[in-house]
Amino acid sequence: MKKIALMCDSSADITKEEAVKLGIHVLRMPITINGKEFIEEETISDQDIIEALGQNKSVKTAQPIIGTMTRMWDELLESYDEIFYIPLTKALSGTCRVAMGIAEQSPYQNRVFVLNSDFVCYPVVHMLLTARDMFEKGYTCVQAKEKIEQEGELFAILIPETLTALKNGGRISPAAAALAGLLKIQPLLKVEHGAIDLVDKVRTLKKAYKEGIEVVLKDIDPKEYDWMIIDAYNRKVSDELKAALEEACGQPVEQRIFKSVIMSHTGPGTIGFGRIKKIRY
Repeated sequence: MKKIALMCDSSADITKEEAVKLGIHVLRMPITINGKEFIEEETISDQDIIEALGQNKSVKTAQPIIGTMTRMWDELLESYDEIFYIPLTKALSGTCRVAMGIAEQSPYQNRVFVLNSDFVCYPVVHMLLTARDMFEKGYTCVQAKEKIEQEGELFAILIPETLTALKNGGRISPAAAALAGLLKIQPLLKVEHGAIDLVDKVRTLKKAYKEGIEVVLKDIDPKEYDWMIIDAYNRKVSDELKAALEEACGQPVEQRIFKSVIMSHTGPGTIGFGRIKKIRY
């Protein structure tokens, strides 16, 4: 069996320690605070991001430098036959398209396989672990890539505690954020096909959580999915919602943390929960 390296970027919300334990190679992404650049998990921590956002500093993320990515590929290919790479969804970043283009060129063609994914956050890790299991069962990178691209499906609800980070990141306009605050409107967002869109606007966080659970369960068989809840350091609410979601879907719910890259856009306190379609192989 070929030796295959599993790779993602740090938008997958995976720590250095967990990456080593799972055997996943992570391309760490740049984050800037008031124009000064840091590297997630290396020169800046989640707590630093929380403090910067709390002080209303300008916090932005950027695509990994192409040279950094190809150097990582070169290093991995010294020890591995192939690389299976799942970057941040193409709907939220240009990294996926750039990586796919470079992977089609020498010396990476037929050695680096970049998934054209709709995944973001921990579901990227979930899919990499699925791919590893497929490789152990005899699937090639080409076969695993095709099957995950065809059958992989993520649907999640995203509920920010405040709109400040979304406003600062340009996801919503300052006027819309101000109006929402004035009218005490809480947006209910969805992550589907890799993109973030508005589902509904409700009056309170409590109503948003309740409606969110109803939305993720609508018209599906819960047994056909793996379930998760992710919080940006809002564990008390996450614990309560995890119990409510498990009761509603009748399935175990994995609990995770939003780390720096995603939290830079959604803000501390954000809750996300949803489902990943199980892939049959």
